[in-house]
Amino acid sequence: MRLKDWFRWGRREPAVQLAALERELAAGWSERAFTHLKELAATGDPAAQFRLGQVYERAEGVVQSLPDAVRWYRAAGEAGHLPAQARLGLIYFIDPPKPAGVTALDPGEPGADARLEGTLSQFFPEGVSVRQDFVEALRWNRLAAAQGSPAAQARLANQLALGLGTARDPVEAERWFTAAAVQGEAVGYLGLGLLHAGGEDRPADYAKAAAWLARAAQAGNAIAEYGYGKLLLHGEGVAADPKAAVEYLTRSAAKDYVPAMYLLGMIHWQATGVARDTGSAETWLRRAQVRGHQEAACALAQMQLESPEDDGVEASALLREAAEAGNPRAASALAELYLFGRGVPQDATEAARWLKAAGSQARPEAFTLLASLHAQGIGAEPNFAVAADWLRHAADRGNLDALYNLGSLYKLGQGVPQDFAEAARHFQAAAQRGHADADYQWGLLSLEGRGVPGDALGARARIEAAALAGSADAQAWMGDCCRLGLFGPPKLVEAEAWYRRAAGAGHVGAIALLANALDQNPTPSPAAQSEMFGLWLTAAAAGDAAAQCRVALCYRDGRGCAPDRAAAIAWFARAAAQGHEAASAALAALETPADTVNPAATITQAG
Repeated sequence: MRLKDWFRWGRREPAVQLAALERELAAGWSERAFTHLKELAATGDPAAQFRLGQVYERAEGVVQSLPDAVRWYRAAGEAGHLPAQARLGLIYFIDPPKPAGVTALDPGEPGADARLEGTLSQFFPEGVSVRQDFVEALRWNRLAAAQGSPAAQARLANQLALGLGTARDPVEAERWFTAAAVQGEAVGYLGLGLLHAGGEDRPADYAKAAAWLARAAQAGNAIAEYGYGKLLLHGEGVAADPKAAVEYLTRSAAKDYVPAMYLLGMIHWQATGVARDTGSAETWLRRAQVRGHQEAACALAQMQLESPEDDGVEASALLREAAEAGNPRAASALAELYLFGRGVPQDATEAARWLKAAGSQARPEAFTLLASLHAQGIGAEPNFAVAADWLRHAADRGNLDALYNLGSLYKLGQGVPQDFAEAARHFQAAAQRGHADADYQWGLLSLEGRGVPGDALGARARIEAAALAGSADAQAWMGDCCRLGLFGPPKLVEAEAWYRRAAGAGHVGAIALLANALDQNPTPSPAAQSEMFGLWLTAAAAGDAAAQCRVALCYRDGRGCAPDRAAAIAWFARAAAQGHEAASAALAALETPADTVNPAATITQAG
C-alpha cells in the first residue's frame, strides 16, 4: 500500500475499517487483511479486538489459539464489549478443548514453563490452553448479564444455583433465570423448571416446574424433554401420561441425552405405565451403557441375570467394567456373582475385594454368605476367624442372621474363644428383633445356665415362643419335651403336632421322629404306612443313616411302597457306609443265599 493510501485508510472510522476488513476476509483470508485487523485491534478498538479473538478461536487462516483469542476478548470485554464479555463467560464456564494437532501442554502443570521453550513457545506465547475457571466465568457472565445477554444471564443463574465460583444463592439464581426466560432463552426456562422441582433448600412446586420445563422442551432442549418426561411419567405437577412421557424421553434420547436412554430402558423393563418390553429395554440400556452410563450397565446385567438360563458371563463383564469405574452398586453385584460362582469362578477372595469396594452399597446378606464360604472352605481355605470378621461386618449393619451365627461361633468356640456370655449376648440381640432360632438358642443357654442365669421355666417359655415363631429346632425340641414328658406327663398327640410343624420346615430329625411316632401304631393303615415311607425317604435323602435303614426295610418288605430288592440293597448300603450296624447286618443277610437266612431275625436286627 502506498503511503498516501495508508493515511487515507488510517483516517477512516474504525467501524468503516472493520467493515472493509470483514468483506476482505469473507472473500478469502489474506495476510494483508489479517495485519490490518491486528493493527486496528492494537489501537484499542473493542470491535476489532473481538473480531481478532474470533480469528484466533476459529482458526481463520491462522493456527488455532484459544489463549490468544482470550487475550483479545479480554481487551474488548474490559472496554465493555458485550459479545466479548459473553464469550469469555462461556469459555471460562466450560472446559475448553485444546487445539487439535498440538501437544497438550498445560501452563499450570509443574515444569510446563520449561517445556514450552523453543519453537512451541514462539508460536504460542500465550500458552496452548485455557483452564476452566468458574471465578472468571462468574465475573464475565455477570458483566454480560447486566448488559442484557440472555445466554450470559442463564449461565450466571446456573453458577448461582450450583455454587460454581461463588456461594449458592437460589433466590438470585431465580432472578437471572427469569431475566433470561423473559427474553425467550430456553436455558432460562429449563433453569426455572429445575429450581421449582425442588432441592435441599427449597420445597418442590411441581406445577410450576412442569410449566417451565414444558416450554423448554417445546424449544427442543434435551434436558427439559427428559425432565418434563419424568414429570409426565409420575404425574407430578401434571396429569400422568406415560405415553406422552415416552415420547418426550425419546426426543431427548434422540439428541443423545444419555439419562433419557437409561430411563426409557427402565420404563420398558419395569413396565412403568407401559407394557413390559424387554427387547426395547435392552436396546435403550445398551445405548446408555456404551456411552458410559454405569447404572445402565448394572440394570442390563440384572436384567440378564433374571433369566435362569443366563450363564452370567456377559453380566459379570458389564458389572466389572462399571465396578472398575468406581460404581459401588456394580461392585456389590459383582461380589455376589463371585459368592455364588455365576459367570465367574466362586472365589471368596474376589468377593471380599469387591464387597470392600462396594462400601455402603454392599448388602449385609453378602457378608454373611462370604462368612459361610470361609467357614465351609468354599472358594477359600476354611477359616472360622475370617468368617467371624465378616459376620461382624454384617452384624454391624443390622443383619440378624449374622448376629445369630456369631452367637453360634462363640457358643462352639470356632474362630473365636468359647464364651457363653458373648454367645448369649448375640442370641439375645437377634432374638429381641424377631429371630426365632436365636430365641431358641438363648432359651437353651438359659435352661443350662451357661452365660446367663439358669431359669428352666423361663427358658421353656422362650423356646415355646421360638417354636411358635417358626424355629424348626425349637419345634422339634418341643416335640421331644412332649414325647418324653420333660415338663409333665408325656403328651404324644402334642408331640406329633410339634414334629409335624418341624418336619414341614424340613427338620430332618423331626421328620424321622414323626415317622417313628406313626410307626408306634400296632396296626398302621396303608395311608399311614405310605406317609411313614415318605417321611423316612425325605430324612434318608438328607443323609440320616437310621432313616436310610428304615427306607431299605420298607423296600425289602413292601411297607408303604412296592417291594424292590435292588432299592433295599442300595439304601442298606448307604446306611452301612455311615457305620449303621443294623443296616450292615441286613445288607449281609440280603446278599446271603435265601436258604441260610432266618428272615424274622433279619427284620428284628434291622429294626
